[in-house]
Formats: sequence, C-alpha cells, structure tokens
Amino acid sequence: MGWVKRIASAARHRQSERNLNDEMQHHIELKTRENIEAGMSPEEARYAALRAFGGVEQKKEACRDADRLRWLGDLIQDVRYGLRQLRRNPGFTAIAVITLALGIGANTAIFSLLDALVLRDLPVSHPEQIVLFGAHTPGDNYASVSLPMFEELARDQRVFFGTFAWQDFILNFETHGQRSRADVWEVTGNFYSELGAIPAVGRLLGPGDVNLGSAIPAQVAVLGYGFWQRNYGGERDVVGKTLKIEGVPFTIIGVTRKAFNAMSADSEAEITIPLTALQKDLQSRNVLWLDAAGRLKAGVTVGQARAELDSLWPAIRQATTPVEQTPAESAIWQSLQMSVEYGATGSSFVRVLLAKSVYILLGISAFVLLLACVNLASLTLARAAARNHEFGVRAALGARGARIGRQVLTESVLLSTAGTVAGFGFANWGSYALAAYMLGQVGFAVPVALNLSPDLRILGFTAAVALFTGVLCGLAPAWRASHEDPNSALQQTSRTVGRGTGKLGRSLVIAQVAISLVLLAGAGLFIRTLEQLRAVQPGFRIGNMLEVRIWPRTNGFKNIDPASYFRALTDRTSHLPGVSAAAVEHGGIGEGFEWTVNVRIHGRTNELITSDCERIMPGFFRTTGISLLRGRTFAWQDDEHAPKVAIVSANFAQRLFPRGNPIGRRIDVTTEPEWRNLEIIGVVGNASLYDIRKPSQPTVYIPTLQYKRRADFDELLVHTKLSSAAMLPALRQVVNSLGRQYVLSVQPLAEAVTRSISQERITAMLSTFFGGLALLLAAIGLYGLMAYNVTRRIHELGIRFALGAQRKNVLRMILRETVALTLAGVTIGVPCALATARLIAHMLFGVTFYDPLSLAAASGALLVVGLVAGYVPARRAARVDPMVALRYE
Repeated sequence: MGWVKRIASAARHRQSERNLNDEMQHHIELKTRENIEAGMSPEEARYAALRAFGGVEQKKEACRDADRLRWLGDLIQDVRYGLRQLRRNPGFTAIAVITLALGIGANTAIFSLLDALVLRDLPVSHPEQIVLFGAHTPGDNYASVSLPMFEELARDQRVFFGTFAWQDFILNFETHGQRSRADVWEVTGNFYSELGAIPAVGRLLGPGDVNLGSAIPAQVAVLGYGFWQRNYGGERDVVGKTLKIEGVPFTIIGVTRKAFNAMSADSEAEITIPLTALQKDLQSRNVLWLDAAGRLKAGVTVGQARAELDSLWPAIRQATTPVEQTPAESAIWQSLQMSVEYGATGSSFVRVLLAKSVYILLGISAFVLLLACVNLASLTLARAAARNHEFGVRAALGARGARIGRQVLTESVLLSTAGTVAGFGFANWGSYALAAYMLGQVGFAVPVALNLSPDLRILGFTAAVALFTGVLCGLAPAWRASHEDPNSALQQTSRTVGRGTGKLGRSLVIAQVAISLVLLAGAGLFIRTLEQLRAVQPGFRIGNMLEVRIWPRTNGFKNIDPASYFRALTDRTSHLPGVSAAAVEHGGIGEGFEWTVNVRIHGRTNELITSDCERIMPGFFRTTGISLLRGRTFAWQDDEHAPKVAIVSANFAQRLFPRGNPIGRRIDVTTEPEWRNLEIIGVVGNASLYDIRKPSQPTVYIPTLQYKRRADFDELLVHTKLSSAAMLPALRQVVNSLGRQYVLSVQPLAEAVTRSISQERITAMLSTFFGGLALLLAAIGLYGLMAYNVTRRIHELGIRFALGAQRKNVLRMILRETVALTLAGVTIGVPCALATARLIAHMLFGVTFYDPLSLAAASGALLVVGLVAGYVPARRAARVDPMVALRYE
C-alpha cells in the first residue's frame, strides 16, 4: 500500500507541492512566533527561524524523496517540460511527427500483413494444440492420407485426444437459380467440435451427420459467414433452405461465425458438407486425398507426437497398401514418409506466394525507419545546439549532465509516441491497402480473407518500435546536451556562433545519404530484375493470345466421348471471326506452377532425368507457336485405344538421347504409373512453359485423350488479335452451345504470365516507393542541416560580405559543403549497398548484385538531390544583407 500512496502522490504533483509549501511555511511561522515571544523584533525573528530551519529547498527535496518515488516525479516533470518545449516549436514538432508516422506506420502495416500471413494463430479453440499429419513422397511437401489410413492412425495413436480430417474442392453450386463455383469442404463429423466452433445461425455439422456405414448419407450443409452474406444477404431464415452442389440438393443447417476460416489462414470454408455426402468410394486406398490433424494431449509435444507416428507408420502403410499395384506403384508407395508439423497457423496458399515478398518489404521498411530516425536525430541535434545557453544555465545551477540528457531523451520519446499514435492510424489503413494491392496482383479462385485486425503481437511490435525509435532519435542530442560545458555555453550570446551541430551532425547526414543509397540501389536491382523478366522470350507465343478458363457443368462429362467433344470445341472456336487457332491444355502455361516428373529410357534403371510435364490436346503447338522439329504432333486419333505416345522438347531429347534420333524410342514416366512404355513421336522447340525465371527445362508432352483420368482444369488457348472483351460473347456462345462446360473467365495470356512474376512486380513497385521516400528524407536531412548552418552563420556571413566577399563565392562555399557531405555518404554507401545486394542476389534475374547501372543511378540521384537541397540555403546565404546580418539576433 505504501507504493500505491507514493505513486498516487507523484500523480498529484501540483497538490502535493502546495501542501509541502504550506507545511514548510507553517513550521517557519511557528519558529518566528517563538522568537518574537523571546524578545526579538519580527524581522530578526524570521531570519533566525530561517537559519534554524535550514535550506527550504533542500528540506523540500528530502520530503519529496520520503513522500514518493523520486524517479517517477522527475519523469513527470520531464514529460511536462518536454510537452511545453514541443508546443513552443510547432513546426519542428509537426515535421518530426509526420516523419516518424511514415516510418513507424510503414513498418507496422507490413508487420500486420506478415502477422496475418505467417504468425497469427487460427481463430479456433487452443490452436497451439493442433498438429497436422499425413503421408508424402520424398521431395514433396504436401502431406495427405486416405480414409483407411486416417482411421488406422486415429485408432492406434496415443498422443492426440482427438483427430479430424477434411478436404476442399472447387465445385459447382446453384442457388436462387444462379450457378457458380464455391470452395466446398468435406469434413469428418467432429471437425467443428474439435475446432471449438460456435454457429452464428442454426447449428454446425456433428458426428450424427457423418455416418461412414450409412447407405443414405446426410445431405446437409453449413455456410461460411462471408458466403452467406454474399449469396443470401445475411438472411437469418436461411436455415432449412436448399442449395445444389454438383446437382445434388443440400439442406442448409447453419452458418459459421464471422472470420472463422476453419483450418485456412486466408480463406473461409464457403460451404461445408459431410465427408460422406458426395464421395462414392470413401474406402479407396489408391488416392491420398484427405488433410488430417489432431489435438495434442496435455504435456505432449510435437516432437513426441512425431516420434510416435513415425513408429506406427511402417505397419499402417503396410495395412493400407492398395491391393493391386504394379512394381512401380509399389515402389512409390513404399517411399511414402510420415509428416508431423505444428498446425496452429493453419495452411495458406497466399503464404507460399507472398511471404518472401513481405519479409523483403519488412527489411526495406526497417531501413526507411532507420533513415527517419537518423534524419530526426539530425534535426533534434540542431535544435539541441540552439539550446546551448539553456543547458549551460541548468548545468551552472547544479543539474547533472545525465539529468539534462534524460530530459532531451524524454522529449525524443514523446515525439516517437506522438508519431506512433499518428502512424498506427496510417498503418491500419495501409495494411488493408497493401493487402488489397498484393492480392490483386496475384488473383485467386476463391475470396481471400486475411485477418488484419490489430492483436497483442502487433501492439507489442508497435510499442517496441516506438521505444526504439525514441531512444535512437534522442541518443545523439542527449549525449551532446549531457556533455555541454557550462562555462562555454554561458559565454555564448545571441551574436556568437557556438559549436553548432559539428562533426556529429555532419556524420548523421552522411549516414542518411549512405542508408538512402542502400535503399535506392536495392530498388534499382528489383526494377532491373522486373525489366529482364518482362523481356524474356519463353519459347511460346504470348502476344495475341487469350486464356479461356472453362469449367464442367454438373454431370457435364457423363456419357461423353472426350475426343469428339474437345474436337468440336476447338474446331468451332478456330472458325470464329478473328481467330487463327485454338487448343486445349491443362497445366496453366505461364502461370508459375510447374509440374515435374521423373523420366527414363524404357527398360533401363539408370539415366533418370527430371522433366517438366504438360498435358495437351491436338492443335496446342500450332496455337502457341512452338515449332515442330521432328516427327509429328498429336492427332485426335491418339485416344485411349491408340498406342501410348509422347512428344518431347529438344533439350529433353539431347539429355536422354545425345547421340541418336529420339523418334520411335520409348520412355517411362516413373512418377506416373500409367505413363509407361511411351513412344516418342515428335520433338518440338524448347519452351519455359511454367516459370519464365528458369531457362527452358526438358519437357515431355502427354496427350490427355489417352487416359481415362482426365485433367481437372481445362484451359482453351485462342490465338486472335481481338481483345478479351470483344471475344467473350462469341466464346461463351460456343462453349454453351455444346452443353458440357461454361466459361469462367477470359483474359490475355500475357496477364497470366505477368501474374507469375507477381512477387517481382510487388517487390519492385514497393521498393521503388520506399526508395523515393528515402530520397525525400535524405533531401530533408541535407536541407535541414544546411539551412540550420546558414542561420547560425548569418553574423559570420555579414562580416564576410562587409569585408568584400563575393556572393557567388559564398554560394559556391555552401554548395561545396553540401556536395562534400553527399559524396562522403555515397562513398560509404556503395560498399554497404554491395553487401546488402549480395543478400538478395538469389532474388535477382538477369542482373548481378554489383550491377553498375543501379549503383550509378542511385548515386547520381543522391548527388542531384544533394545539389537541390543545398541550393536553397546557399541562395539564401548569398542574398544576406550585411547590415542586417551584423545586427542579427
């Protein structure tokens, strides 16, 4: 309780001071009356009372120390004095707060995005207990299980108190007579209960809705909150209504709460249905299709869970092995390994695409914040130099250097606090704007819902940045103020120049230029990388190409001859006005998601090579402009009844058949059991089909029509000079007329290629923005120092002019000093920029980390900015009136 009273006393500073004064005066008056009664005159009695009482101020200080925490009282005094000082200098305060708000706000905005993508736990009950597990082949990070495998693991394990599984698919749905696609999750009966989910409307799926032994599955569905708002307008009577998924009617039983994304970090489960609702062969062992997770028991770690599942895995793998397997399929199955990973942050496709860019941007913004701190330290140092006389007086009156330095540091922390408050509002807006821009550059099949609301991690990060910034900005001026010589300071008058900012101020400006050069050079490297990527010739036609994404209708491929259908589709499309050629493919060329396989010569066990793979239909090479070098291309007769064939790229043929003609030779795709003993019928030109960052990879082309397991995603490529908007009605009419599919989107193929380099575009764009901000801060720093120096030297300049100095010489003198500081910063910045560039060398394309053009452009920009920033105060110095300057106060 004593500590509480002391703190309360410190908070009631003014009232405590009044009470203390009254008490001191009361004691002095009592002693005075005693002296008067002893026969002294009133004046003598008061002097005697004061002598007997001792120093009043010393007594007050002793009472303060006894009554409250001294450091807290001093802090309150420092804060009050600092606020008065900042109010007296509104221009300086505004510039400082805006500068810090930009630096702190940018860092907080990017950290908020990083938090949402990488660090934030799922909004479920006790996310720290969730562990993801599954089987995967070596070299493949994606892990999943079959239902029999999941049941075996769930029954035998002893580390989880609950296990659950799910899988999501993009499926057709129909409601209110409108058809579209949705992200549909098929889940086990305990999915929602294990996640601790609570419904917003109705109820959620439970164990009674998922009966694996029932012949009649429950046809019920739970809607995601966002899906409910978009498609039903948030109507609470949605429970009991019906929607169709792939033509099957489902009864809506409930809606999840807002921001509940299940096991995804970035997108909600739009529709959730029982695992048994649509799946026909749940007990199949051939396909690993389920994602699985468990909740750790109390005291069990992820490492212990991994050790137990690893020990169980050989027996479970053996027990769930498919009955009929070829030797190749058996070898792949026996290579499966168990993966056990911490799952509190869930899964995220956006995380895979954008996390690297966000980390780079956080590093860049940290440099900008450092630059803002150095800039503000320079301005604060100049302001502290102008207060030399004040600090000297305080030191002469007995203030210690540490006490004066603490006062200056307190003012700096107050500035950083104000900048943080302003920057937090900017960061809140900036994080949403940044996320919208980055997600818009990529494009996704389902709505992305990142949770960017502030949490304790973001608040802690912001508070730490605020404290770090305040201390960093205040160190130099605090050190200067604490080492002020009182004798020298008291000898300064309004007409003396004083020491100014001196070497420390110049060092800070040089540091600003060096940091700016690092940022500008980095931005230059990213811009040059983007230019090089845009200039890449991938080996296939990009210009005048449209990418038409088509999707099957419900039961659209039931009782269909694929060869007849796709031939009719491509023929009708090819005969549209303005169309030169059309073809269907399934890999999404130019989009950055490559599919690799292992290939070897048939009958051999060595000479295995890794190759890109693309599934295509006839007309693909003519449409994309990939030249046929030998043999023939695929024909519509190359269907499932014809001999198995393949076409390879020139570099594939060179790798596997360096001394002979590959036509007629046979190959095995070892990672795909169906693709064995394929006859090579053609050789085509090299092309970077998927990732234009990479040189053309060996590629094997497979005819889709030869396999019953048709590709899931169809893309119609159209060679035309017409725009996507002009072609859309005709393309929809052709696809709809065949009654099997419908058009999802039409866009230029160039846009897909552009999306594949979205990381480079995002990094180049935002690093350029931050580089420009760094250039602006460097200009402000140079201008501030030179303007301050000119102001401090007006009396000196007046003397120079009175003695006959030429104005152009004064102009040259100021500019020479500015250029010297800039050159010093550039000289120091170049090796720093090279060292930083080496760290990002793996992100560059077609550019070396020591790219001379980027360094020259950054150095030149800083020199130009230095000249401009120095010219204004230099011009002012050259126009000084000697008579006015000599009277300058």
